[in-house]
Formats: sequence, structure tokens, C-alpha cells
Amino acid sequence: MPNPGRRLASLLGLALALAGPAGAVDTDGDVSPLRLSGYGTLSYSADDRGDLAAIRDFTQRPTDGERTGPGWRLDSRLGVHLAYRFTPQVEGVFQAVARDQITHSLNSSVDLAHLDIQLNSANTLRLGRIGYAPFLMSDHRNLGYAYPWVRPPREFYSWIPIFSIDGGELTHDFFQGDSRWRLRAQLGRSAFDIPMGNADFAFQADRLWSLSLAHQAGPWRLQAGLSGFYSAAEAAPLAALHGGLSQIGSLGLPGISAEATALRHATAFKDTRLRYYTLGAAYDDGRWLAQGEVGYSTTDHAIAPASRSAYLALGHRFGDLTPYALFSISRPDKAPLGPRSDWSAIGQGAFQNTAYFVANSTRQDQETLSLGARWDFDSRAALKLQWDHSRIHPQGYALWFRSPATNPRASSVNLFTVSVDFVF
Repeated sequence: MPNPGRRLASLLGLALALAGPAGAVDTDGDVSPLRLSGYGTLSYSADDRGDLAAIRDFTQRPTDGERTGPGWRLDSRLGVHLAYRFTPQVEGVFQAVARDQITHSLNSSVDLAHLDIQLNSANTLRLGRIGYAPFLMSDHRNLGYAYPWVRPPREFYSWIPIFSIDGGELTHDFFQGDSRWRLRAQLGRSAFDIPMGNADFAFQADRLWSLSLAHQAGPWRLQAGLSGFYSAAEAAPLAALHGGLSQIGSLGLPGISAEATALRHATAFKDTRLRYYTLGAAYDDGRWLAQGEVGYSTTDHAIAPASRSAYLALGHRFGDLTPYALFSISRPDKAPLGPRSDWSAIGQGAFQNTAYFVANSTRQDQETLSLGARWDFDSRAALKLQWDHSRIHPQGYALWFRSPATNPRASSVNLFTVSVDFVF
């Protein structure tokens, strides 16, 4: 297996070598239309549990037990951003991010690849692969240097694996005095791989749309978002489970067959509809900073996450040092599903338990208190230290890899992280 630390170091070296001529000034004094920049995070995390493995988002999976102990892979990443201005009104943008995910390919690494077309002073059209925009931190989730804490709050952001949309966006900006408003409408689709057991699920978010309204005034930034999509594909790793449930459902057994049919629907991804409703606010006057978001997601199948989530962060700058505290919470919208019949009578007790484990696998029911500090030791780099104490409630382990035996009980985890964020 390739060493992640060496791979990250190699990519960083290549990016720094390429970054040299970016934005160079021509001999006639004009600025080059080509701009190359980048960012990265080198992070090391350790926790006090050997039976749980944290994920930053749903596209990650522990490999060879590395995440059950200290490791570099949870938050380390490297991004390269390339922009080329063809005309004063048209610019091409490309951004690739190397991060831990189950699929490593050019397609999975490209977050942005679009044309920016300035229609007039107030309206911009983007076509191609654009950033998914309904959340307060949508534009910089991977850019650790842009925020004080180590990672976006997991209770709010980890279950949202959509980073980009293949489609289009129309942006309208308007001003009221010193304040600025921005309305963004997006339409397209997104596809990515999600680990499921020892296999991968090629998830497809189809008919994806997003509306957001942002307001900037002085130290305040506000944003409201609404988004939705349909799951266009069934999870191939669940084919055997679905086949077994369908077979039991067709037997006409009193109670058991109806329960199996209901479980078959509850564990289906195809044609599942999801909706996100979000509201966020951030304040930063140069000394005090505060940020928070609340969100609500709805779905018509139990296998897809439906929850209420929120976080609140507060920090204060003392020169180059910024201590902060952050509290985040997520509660499932519905109670966990549980057996209504005894399938052991037909020799399927273990199969029934597996079906309910899968049906409840995306429930996230936990809260986390984080304390940390950021030290801006350089104009382009910052060191961060963070302690997270998470309390996970029974049947609420969506943000952790664990065994089925862990699901029925509560757990607490302490996660310690040291990271360096940089831009170039």
C-alpha cells in the first residue's frame, strides 16, 4: 500500500514547483492571465478507542486498521487551483484536491472545472463542475487555512459528501449601501463512491438543485440554503440483502412477510428523495469571531440520513494566537427501526438483525465539544491543536466505523489532532 505521508509530500513538492511562475508579470508590465495557487493540511490524529474509527465524511473508510489508532489520513489534504482568464468576461477554473477517499482517480479528485462567464455587472454564469453551495462553509470545506478549527464540524458536514455538481449555476449580486447580497441557483448532478462493508457504492445524486441567499454587512455574514436531489442508483452491495427480504416478503407469513417488505423499502437507495434546509451566520470583527449553522434534512427512506443538526463556535484573537470552543450536535429525525416479529421461527434471526443494522446505519445521534487553538506562525501557515470529546448515543453511529455489537450502546470518544494548514 502506498504511504499516504510520502504521497502527500510528493504532491506538495510538485505543486510548489509548478506554483513558481503563476501570476508572473510580463516584461511589458501586464499581469499574466494564468494564476496558480494552492492549499494544504498536514494533520495527525489519535483517539482513545480501539473499536471506533472516525470519518471526516462519508467517502472515507479505514484501511488495514490504520484509523483505529493514530494516523495522518483523516484530515490531511492538498489542493491545487488553476485559473486562466480568456477575456475580461470569461475565465476558466480548475481545482483538484488530493485527500483520503475510497476512490483515487482524476475524476474523484477534481472538485472544480468550469467556465465563469460574466454576463453583466450583477450576473455570473458558471458551467461545468461547480462547487456545491447551500452551506456557510461550502466554498472552503477543504481549505483548512480559511477557518480556525481543524475541520468543519462533523455533526453538520460529515454526512454531506457532495463537494461539487456537474451542471450550471447562475449568481446574482446586488447591493444595499455597504451591504452585499448574493443569490445562487444551481442545477445538475453529482456522483461519488461510498464505502459499504467491504464493497463500494457508486452513489448518484440526480436532479440536484440548490438555492442559497447570502448577505455580507460589516463583520456579519448570513446565509440561508435549500437543496434537494434524488438517489438515482441502488446500492449494489445490498443486492443480497434486498433479495432475501423480497423472498421473505413473498412467502405470505403473518407479520414476518409484511415486516420484510417494509425493511426492503426502508433499505432502498434508488429513488430516495432528500432535502436540506440550512441557516447560518458568522461574525468576525478582527478580534472576536463566532459562527453557527442549523440544518434540517428530510428523506422518504430510512437508509438515507434524516436529522436535525447544529453547531456554534466562538473564538478570540490574541495577536497570532486564537483559542476557540466549538459545540456541535446532531439528532436523527426518527426513532431507530426495531424488530416487530421473531424471525428465528423461520431460521432467519441473524438475517433480521443484519437488516435492521443496515436500516439504522446512517442515523447520527451524537454531540461533540471541541476546544483548540490556532497559531498563525507565518503569513501563509497556521498550526492548530484540537481536542474533541464526542458522546454517541445508541443506534447513532453514522459518523464512525464500528462493529454491529457497538450499535445498541452509548460511547464516548476523545480525539486529539495537531495540524498545519498552509496556502501558496
